[in-house]
Amino acid sequence: MTVMSTASPFADLGIPMFDLGQTSADYGSWLLYGPQGSGKTFIASTIAQTGPTLFVDLVGEHGVKSFMGAPWASNITVLRPTSVTQIDSLYWALRRGEHPYKAVIIDSFTSAQRLSMRFLQGDTETAVREIARGRAPATFGVWGQALEVMGDLATYFCDLSSAQHEHPMHVVMTAQPKTIENELEGIVERLPDVQKGAISSILASPDYVLWTQAEQNPDYDSADEKSIPVLHTARFGAHPGYRTKARIPYDLHGKLPSVLGRNGAGVDLYKLSKVLRIGGIPNKPYVNPNQSKSLTAVAASK
Repeated sequence: MTVMSTASPFADLGIPMFDLGQTSADYGSWLLYGPQGSGKTFIASTIAQTGPTLFVDLVGEHGVKSFMGAPWASNITVLRPTSVTQIDSLYWALRRGEHPYKAVIIDSFTSAQRLSMRFLQGDTETAVREIARGRAPATFGVWGQALEVMGDLATYFCDLSSAQHEHPMHVVMTAQPKTIENELEGIVERLPDVQKGAISSILASPDYVLWTQAEQNPDYDSADEKSIPVLHTARFGAHPGYRTKARIPYDLHGKLPSVLGRNGAGVDLYKLSKVLRIGGIPNKPYVNPNQSKSLTAVAASK
Protein backbone atom coordinates (compact mmCIF):
# COMPACT_ATOMS: atom_id res chain seq x y z
CA MET A 1 0.00 0.00 0.00
CA THR A 2 1.37 3.39 -0.98
CA VAL A 3 1.47 6.30 1.45
CA MET A 4 1.20 9.91 0.36
CA SER A 5 3.90 12.25 1.58
CA THR A 6 2.58 14.53 4.33
CA ALA A 7 5.16 17.17 3.46
CA SER A 8 3.75 17.89 0.02
CA PRO A 9 3.86 21.61 -0.84
CA PHE A 10 0.95 20.93 -3.20
CA ALA A 11 -1.41 19.45 -0.60
CA ASP A 12 -3.88 22.30 -1.12
CA LEU A 13 -4.19 21.26 -4.79
CA GLY A 14 -5.34 17.77 -3.91
CA ILE A 15 -2.58 16.19 -6.01
CA PRO A 16 -0.98 13.14 -4.33
CA MET A 17 2.80 13.26 -3.95
CA PHE A 18 4.91 10.19 -3.21
CA ASP A 19 8.50 9.51 -2.36
CA LEU A 20 9.98 7.09 -4.89
CA GLY A 21 10.31 4.35 -2.28
CA GLN A 22 6.62 4.63 -1.37
CA THR A 23 5.26 3.90 -4.84
CA SER A 24 4.22 0.40 -5.89
CA ALA A 25 5.99 -1.05 -8.92
CA ASP A 26 4.00 -0.89 -12.14
CA TYR A 27 3.35 -4.09 -14.04
CA GLY A 28 5.01 -4.57 -17.42
CA SER A 29 3.81 -3.10 -20.71
CA TRP A 30 5.44 -4.39 -23.90
CA LEU A 31 5.30 -3.98 -27.68
CA LEU A 32 6.84 -6.72 -29.81
CA TYR A 33 7.14 -6.21 -33.54
CA GLY A 34 9.00 -8.07 -36.24
CA PRO A 35 8.63 -10.11 -39.45
CA GLN A 36 6.24 -13.03 -39.79
CA GLY A 37 7.79 -16.12 -38.26
CA SER A 38 10.11 -14.16 -35.98
CA GLY A 39 8.48 -15.57 -32.84
CA LYS A 40 6.71 -12.47 -31.51
CA THR A 41 3.44 -14.27 -30.70
CA PHE A 42 5.22 -17.12 -28.94
CA ILE A 43 7.43 -14.68 -27.00
CA ALA A 44 4.33 -12.69 -26.03
CA SER A 45 2.71 -15.89 -24.72
CA THR A 46 5.52 -16.39 -22.18
CA ILE A 47 3.96 -13.64 -20.05
CA ALA A 48 1.28 -16.24 -19.18
CA GLN A 49 3.71 -17.68 -16.65
CA THR A 50 2.69 -14.77 -14.42
CA GLY A 51 -0.89 -16.06 -14.11
CA PRO A 52 -4.21 -16.40 -15.99
CA THR A 53 -3.79 -14.56 -19.29
CA LEU A 54 -6.24 -13.24 -21.87
CA PHE A 55 -5.05 -13.58 -25.47
CA VAL A 56 -6.91 -11.18 -27.78
CA ASP A 57 -6.66 -12.86 -31.19
CA LEU A 58 -7.71 -10.30 -33.79
CA VAL A 59 -8.94 -10.91 -37.33
CA GLY A 60 -6.09 -11.86 -39.66
CA GLU A 61 -3.76 -13.18 -36.95
CA HIS A 62 -4.90 -16.50 -35.42
CA GLY A 63 -1.47 -17.13 -33.96
CA VAL A 64 -2.52 -19.43 -31.11
CA LYS A 65 -0.91 -22.47 -32.74
CA SER A 66 2.50 -20.99 -32.05
CA PHE A 67 2.22 -21.60 -28.30
CA MET A 68 0.02 -24.72 -28.19
CA GLY A 69 1.79 -27.36 -26.13
CA ALA A 70 3.85 -24.82 -24.17
CA PRO A 71 3.90 -25.47 -20.39
CA TRP A 72 1.99 -22.22 -19.81
CA ALA A 73 -0.63 -22.74 -22.55
CA SER A 74 -3.22 -23.89 -20.02
CA ASN A 75 -3.03 -20.44 -18.38
CA ILE A 76 -4.31 -18.75 -21.55
CA THR A 77 -7.89 -17.99 -22.55
CA VAL A 78 -8.43 -16.85 -26.15
CA LEU A 79 -10.83 -14.03 -27.00
CA ARG A 80 -11.64 -13.14 -30.62
CA PRO A 81 -13.25 -9.70 -31.03
CA THR A 82 -14.56 -9.00 -34.51
CA SER A 83 -14.85 -5.22 -34.26
CA VAL A 84 -13.00 -2.26 -32.82
CA THR A 85 -16.07 -1.47 -30.70
CA GLN A 86 -15.70 -4.87 -29.02
CA ILE A 87 -12.05 -4.07 -28.31
CA ASP A 88 -13.17 -0.83 -26.67
CA SER A 89 -15.74 -2.72 -24.56
CA LEU A 90 -13.05 -5.20 -23.60
CA TYR A 91 -10.81 -2.41 -22.33
CA TRP A 92 -13.52 -1.11 -20.00
CA ALA A 93 -14.25 -4.62 -18.75
CA LEU A 94 -10.56 -5.11 -17.93
CA ARG A 95 -10.38 -1.62 -16.43
CA ARG A 96 -13.13 -2.51 -13.91
CA GLY A 97 -10.92 -5.34 -12.66
CA GLU A 98 -13.72 -7.84 -12.08
CA HIS A 99 -11.86 -10.72 -13.73
CA PRO A 100 -9.15 -13.27 -12.85
CA TYR A 101 -6.57 -12.25 -15.45
CA LYS A 102 -3.04 -11.13 -14.59
CA ALA A 103 -2.01 -10.35 -18.18
CA VAL A 104 -3.52 -9.45 -21.55
CA ILE A 105 -1.95 -9.93 -25.00
CA ILE A 106 -3.20 -7.92 -28.01
CA ASP A 107 -2.31 -9.73 -31.26
CA SER A 108 -1.96 -7.51 -33.21
CA PHE A 109 -2.11 -3.71 -33.38
CA THR A 110 -1.82 -3.90 -37.16
CA SER A 111 -5.07 -5.87 -37.27
CA ALA A 112 -6.68 -3.41 -34.85
CA GLN A 113 -5.90 -0.61 -37.30
CA ARG A 114 -7.65 -2.48 -40.13
CA LEU A 115 -10.73 -2.92 -37.96
CA SER A 116 -10.74 0.75 -36.96
CA MET A 117 -10.46 1.92 -40.58
CA ARG A 118 -13.39 -0.27 -41.66
CA PHE A 119 -15.45 0.97 -38.73
CA LEU A 120 -14.72 4.63 -39.45
CA GLN A 121 -15.56 4.22 -43.14
CA GLY A 122 -18.88 2.61 -42.26
CA ASP A 123 -17.97 -0.83 -43.61
CA THR A 124 -18.98 -4.14 -42.12
CA GLU A 125 -16.02 -5.24 -40.03
CA THR A 126 -16.65 -8.96 -40.50
CA ALA A 127 -16.95 -9.19 -44.30
CA VAL A 128 -15.37 -7.99 -47.54
CA ARG A 129 -18.56 -7.62 -49.59
CA GLU A 130 -18.02 -3.84 -49.76
CA ILE A 131 -15.34 -4.48 -52.40
CA ALA A 132 -18.04 -5.41 -54.90
CA ARG A 133 -19.75 -2.02 -54.69
CA GLY A 134 -16.52 -0.07 -54.70
CA ARG A 135 -15.32 2.30 -52.05
CA ALA A 136 -13.89 5.79 -52.11
CA PRO A 137 -10.42 6.28 -50.65
CA ALA A 138 -10.29 7.21 -46.98
CA THR A 139 -10.58 10.95 -46.42
CA PHE A 140 -8.17 13.00 -44.31
CA GLY A 141 -10.90 13.13 -41.66
CA VAL A 142 -11.09 9.34 -41.47
CA TRP A 143 -7.31 9.04 -41.26
CA GLY A 144 -7.30 11.62 -38.47
CA GLN A 145 -9.95 9.70 -36.54
CA ALA A 146 -8.05 6.44 -37.06
CA LEU A 147 -4.92 8.10 -35.70
CA GLU A 148 -6.76 9.01 -32.51
CA VAL A 149 -8.24 5.50 -32.20
CA MET A 150 -4.86 3.80 -32.54
CA GLY A 151 -3.14 6.24 -30.19
CA ASP A 152 -5.86 5.77 -27.59
CA LEU A 153 -5.75 1.97 -27.87
CA ALA A 154 -2.04 1.97 -27.08
CA THR A 155 -2.27 4.59 -24.35
CA TYR A 156 -5.21 3.14 -22.47
CA PHE A 157 -4.37 -0.55 -22.76
CA CYS A 158 -0.82 0.13 -21.56
CA ASP A 159 -2.27 2.13 -18.68
CA LEU A 160 -3.82 -1.12 -17.41
CA SER A 161 -0.30 -1.95 -16.14
CA SER A 162 -0.26 1.05 -13.78
CA ALA A 163 0.01 0.23 -10.08
CA GLN A 164 -2.55 2.99 -9.47
CA HIS A 165 -5.26 0.58 -10.56
CA GLU A 166 -6.77 -1.80 -8.05
CA HIS A 167 -6.22 -4.69 -10.48
CA PRO A 168 -3.12 -3.91 -12.61
CA MET A 169 -2.22 -6.26 -15.46
CA HIS A 170 0.80 -7.12 -17.58
CA VAL A 171 0.13 -5.85 -21.12
CA VAL A 172 1.80 -7.24 -24.23
CA MET A 173 1.03 -5.95 -27.73
CA THR A 174 2.33 -7.21 -31.05
CA ALA A 175 2.53 -5.53 -34.45
CA GLN A 176 3.67 -6.30 -37.97
CA PRO A 177 6.75 -4.37 -39.18
CA LYS A 178 7.45 -1.93 -41.97
CA THR A 179 10.67 -0.27 -43.15
CA ILE A 180 11.31 3.30 -44.24
CA GLU A 181 14.40 4.95 -45.66
CA ASN A 182 15.75 7.74 -43.51
CA GLU A 183 17.61 9.75 -46.12
CA LEU A 184 18.82 12.28 -43.56
CA GLU A 185 20.61 9.60 -41.50
CA GLY A 186 21.34 7.32 -44.44
CA ILE A 187 19.80 4.27 -42.76
CA VAL A 188 16.78 1.99 -43.09
CA GLU A 189 14.49 2.18 -40.07
CA ARG A 190 12.17 -0.60 -38.89
CA LEU A 191 8.87 0.53 -37.41
CA PRO A 192 5.55 -1.01 -36.32
CA ASP A 193 3.22 -1.20 -39.30
CA VAL A 194 0.60 1.28 -38.18
CA GLN A 195 -0.55 4.68 -39.37
CA LYS A 196 2.40 7.09 -39.51
CA GLY A 197 0.83 9.66 -37.22
CA ALA A 198 0.09 7.04 -34.55
CA ILE A 199 3.61 5.60 -34.36
CA SER A 200 4.82 8.10 -31.75
CA SER A 201 1.92 7.31 -29.39
CA ILE A 202 2.28 3.58 -29.88
CA LEU A 203 6.03 3.66 -29.19
CA ALA A 204 5.68 6.02 -26.22
CA SER A 205 2.99 4.04 -24.36
CA PRO A 206 4.72 0.73 -23.49
CA ASP A 207 7.74 0.54 -21.19
CA TYR A 208 9.52 -1.89 -23.51
CA VAL A 209 9.59 -2.05 -27.31
CA LEU A 210 11.39 -5.11 -28.72
CA TRP A 211 12.23 -6.06 -32.31
CA THR A 212 11.89 -9.81 -32.87
CA GLN A 213 13.88 -11.71 -35.47
CA ALA A 214 14.70 -15.27 -36.51
CA GLU A 215 18.47 -15.88 -36.84
CA GLN A 216 20.54 -18.84 -37.96
CA ASN A 217 22.19 -20.51 -34.98
CA PRO A 218 25.96 -20.33 -35.61
CA ASP A 219 26.45 -23.22 -33.15
CA TYR A 220 23.89 -25.54 -34.76
CA ASP A 221 25.02 -29.16 -34.85
CA SER A 222 22.89 -31.39 -37.08
CA ALA A 223 24.21 -34.45 -35.24
CA ASP A 224 22.85 -33.15 -31.95
CA GLU A 225 19.09 -33.72 -31.57
CA LYS A 226 18.85 -30.94 -28.99
CA SER A 227 20.63 -28.39 -31.18
CA ILE A 228 18.37 -25.63 -32.57
CA PRO A 229 18.95 -24.51 -36.20
CA VAL A 230 17.08 -21.20 -35.88
CA LEU A 231 17.03 -18.86 -32.88
CA HIS A 232 14.14 -16.51 -32.14
CA THR A 233 15.76 -13.38 -30.78
CA ALA A 234 14.65 -9.96 -29.59
CA ARG A 235 16.59 -6.71 -29.82
CA PHE A 236 16.47 -5.14 -26.38
CA GLY A 237 19.06 -2.40 -26.75
CA ALA A 238 19.08 0.80 -28.74
CA HIS A 239 20.09 0.71 -32.41
CA PRO A 240 19.66 3.44 -35.07
CA GLY A 241 17.93 1.04 -37.47
CA TYR A 242 15.33 -0.21 -34.97
CA ARG A 243 12.74 1.62 -32.91
CA THR A 244 13.27 -0.09 -29.56
CA LYS A 245 12.93 1.06 -25.96
CA ALA A 246 13.73 -0.35 -22.54
CA ARG A 247 13.22 1.32 -19.17
CA ILE A 248 16.03 -0.40 -17.33
CA PRO A 249 16.84 0.17 -13.63
CA TYR A 250 19.95 2.29 -13.22
CA ASP A 251 22.03 -0.46 -11.62
CA LEU A 252 21.39 -2.77 -14.60
CA HIS A 253 22.68 -0.36 -17.25
CA GLY A 254 25.27 -2.08 -19.41
CA LYS A 255 24.63 -5.47 -17.81
CA LEU A 256 21.96 -6.80 -20.18
CA PRO A 257 22.65 -8.03 -23.72
CA SER A 258 21.42 -5.84 -26.56
CA VAL A 259 19.99 -8.91 -28.31
CA LEU A 260 18.20 -11.54 -26.22
CA GLY A 261 17.97 -15.22 -27.14
CA ARG A 262 21.30 -15.74 -28.86
CA ASN A 263 22.39 -18.09 -26.09
CA GLY A 264 19.78 -20.62 -27.24
CA ALA A 265 17.62 -20.22 -24.13
CA GLY A 266 14.92 -18.24 -25.97
CA VAL A 267 13.28 -14.97 -24.96
CA ASP A 268 11.10 -15.28 -21.87
CA LEU A 269 9.10 -12.23 -20.71
CA TYR A 270 8.46 -13.80 -17.30
CA LYS A 271 12.18 -14.26 -16.58
CA LEU A 272 13.06 -10.91 -18.11
CA SER A 273 10.42 -9.19 -15.96
CA LYS A 274 12.00 -10.70 -12.84
CA VAL A 275 15.42 -9.37 -13.84
CA LEU A 276 13.94 -5.91 -14.48
CA ARG A 277 12.10 -6.01 -11.12
CA ILE A 278 8.74 -5.37 -12.74
CA GLY A 279 5.76 -5.47 -10.38
CA GLY A 280 3.38 -8.41 -10.09
CA ILE A 281 5.87 -11.15 -10.98
CA PRO A 282 5.47 -14.34 -8.89
CA ASN A 283 8.58 -16.05 -7.54
CA LYS A 284 7.75 -19.17 -9.53
CA PRO A 285 5.83 -19.54 -12.81
CA TYR A 286 2.09 -19.82 -12.25
CA VAL A 287 0.64 -23.30 -12.75
CA ASN A 288 -3.01 -23.70 -13.65
CA PRO A 289 -4.56 -25.76 -10.83
CA ASN A 290 -6.76 -27.56 -13.33
CA GLN A 291 -3.67 -28.67 -15.29
CA SER A 292 -5.66 -28.37 -18.49
CA LYS A 293 -3.53 -28.42 -21.65
CA SER A 294 -6.28 -27.24 -23.97
CA LEU A 295 -6.98 -23.68 -25.00
CA THR A 296 -10.46 -22.32 -24.44
CA ALA A 297 -11.74 -20.21 -27.33
CA VAL A 298 -14.30 -17.68 -26.14
CA ALA A 299 -16.38 -15.77 -28.67
CA ALA A 300 -16.74 -12.09 -27.82
CA SER A 301 -20.32 -10.88 -27.52
CA LYS A 302 -21.29 -7.97 -29.69
